[in-house]
Amino acid sequence: MRRIVEQIKDILKSLKKDRLGNVNLINFIENNHITGIERTGNSLLVRGKSDRNWVYIGCSSESEIAAVRGLLNEQDKCFAAIEAWMVPVLLKDEVVSWNVSMAQFYLPDAVDLAEPVHQTTTLSEKDAGTVYDNSEYQEQIALEYIQDRIRTGISKGIYEKNKLVAWGLTHDDGGLGSLHVLEEARRKGYGTSITLSLIKEVRRAKQIPFCYIEKGNDKSINLVSKLGFIKHRNCHWFEIQ
Repeated sequence: MRRIVEQIKDILKSLKKDRLGNVNLINFIENNHITGIERTGNSLLVRGKSDRNWVYIGCSSESEIAAVRGLLNEQDKCFAAIEAWMVPVLLKDEVVSWNVSMAQFYLPDAVDLAEPVHQTTTLSEKDAGTVYDNSEYQEQIALEYIQDRIRTGISKGIYEKNKLVAWGLTHDDGGLGSLHVLEEARRKGYGTSITLSLIKEVRRAKQIPFCYIEKGNDKSINLVSKLGFIKHRNCHWFEIQ
């Protein structure tokens, strides 16, 4: 145990030399139970547990990604935030159960934002069912994951007559996500207020606000673009059989 604790400290120190490039990996390591870390060259393979046993990969060299693949074992099934250029190598000859492609956006430190127009409140675990029932990713997440994110992460909601009508939270790697406004509460600017409130809390924690948005979700892309977010890279989450 002591060995992996010291290893994590050394890895984080190195990763934080490029906070933006490694933002999701840094946050995942700091906020979740890490079960193993392996190196090959300048690349990194991290295994950790949140709702699933996830594999994260830090690699900037096309010449090293094949060596990273060689570190995988039969228990490595679920992969998170894998950059698009790595995917063909990692999925060679593999059968995929599901694959979700996202674009990562981040908010530069220099961008100043207005205060939210609407009052927002931190979610409670009793709200997890509403968040889960309205999620488009029930195949990839579980109710228990939402409960954990409300309990340990950052979350914000807006209520009308004691009913939760809009919400958002941070995922296990610190990314903003699960933004949703019920149909009857739309066109009031609630999505913007939720996002602004989340950003405020993330910045207060001295972290980089970032998010993942699925291709085709033009409303969310337009929202974060108006707030000053910049597209950084394309990433994939997938599970192999």
